[in-house]
Amino acid sequence: MADLRARYESWREARERLRLERALGAEPDGDAERIDGEFGDVTGGAAVERAEGRFRLGLVQAALASELRALDARIAARARAEAEPEELDELRAERVAERSRALARLGFARARSFAEALRPGVDYDAWRSESARYLAQSDSLLRDAERGPGSGSSFGSELPGSRLRAALDHALAGMGLDLGRLPGLTIDGPRPGLAGPAFSIAPRVPGDVWLELTGAGGLGACGELFSAAGQAAQAAITSPELPLEKRVLGDPALAAGFGELWRALASEIPLGAELARVTPEHFAAAARRARIERLQSAAGRVATELWLAELDPGSAPGAWQEPGYLARAGPALTSVDSLRAAAFGMGAARLLRGRFGREYWKTRGAGTLLLELWNTGTTYGLEELARELRLGALGADALLEDDRTP
Repeated sequence: MADLRARYESWREARERLRLERALGAEPDGDAERIDGEFGDVTGGAAVERAEGRFRLGLVQAALASELRALDARIAARARAEAEPEELDELRAERVAERSRALARLGFARARSFAEALRPGVDYDAWRSESARYLAQSDSLLRDAERGPGSGSSFGSELPGSRLRAALDHALAGMGLDLGRLPGLTIDGPRPGLAGPAFSIAPRVPGDVWLELTGAGGLGACGELFSAAGQAAQAAITSPELPLEKRVLGDPALAAGFGELWRALASEIPLGAELARVTPEHFAAAARRARIERLQSAAGRVATELWLAELDPGSAPGAWQEPGYLARAGPALTSVDSLRAAAFGMGAARLLRGRFGREYWKTRGAGTLLLELWNTGTTYGLEELARELRLGALGADALLEDDRTP
């Protein structure tokens, strides 16, 4: 089994490097079919029954990626050809059905069963209620934010893409964190023609981690850059002494949780106002509105994604809310991961404020604590780590707390 772990990590590295090359707009030398064929002992599904724990789940993910490869390529090709949303929805509905059918062959009654195995301790029924409660209670908070000065501004001119890397470095300097000196981290871009948000991809954790900058500007792009940088830093600092299961096979939302902590850093009112060169009142209203709208978008997908995850194997959704909706919603329950990550990130930011002061980004102690947490890799799930840090429960209250505070 030790050799199979090494094979799995090599397969993952090849697949992630392929994804990176495509994300950078390059024409990759290899292709997913060749990679999956070369690592058939990893992707064929035969080893799933013999494996245990997190490694078994990793082999399930590998087999699932291989089974859906052709359909994913077809969807990507039609999207590049700017196919009609209705056609893409039909293909994505087919993917929902095929994914659940493949999971059933691998031992999971429904897509939700696999999601629960990947995230032990996550109560999806509770999150169904928590997301509905967030939507109900955040509407009035959003209306209040929209009445604030500057709430409608995206700060596109105040935070141009050309300044965002410097803004990130400035925010981290006081904590003694220098992204450029993290081992194995490549910071690249922005590249011409890549106008999307910044992103992080880690072919090997640690040792080969990429943070890609883009030229997009504004408050939203700044938050995405900080989030991607937080995820990249966590992967780069993960201890190489940890076994595979504790480096790359943990809670799918864990890296995003550290990303959300840094997104919260970008929204700290004194820092954000300084970076955007606007008054704290103007920045606070805009950041609050952007945060609520982003979380409402995720919360609004939870009920649909749970419905998709609970379909019987091979069943395709017969209807969806609007053309293109299945491009944003799916049975992998990423909406719940987004809310969990945001609740963790906002709670961790409150912890840092309480422990190191309102402007915690100016203290070395905050940076030292982050390095210690990142070093544990994927040892903990988000809920476990929240308990270790005494952040409180991850739920609607954690998401609403900052917006209830004047």
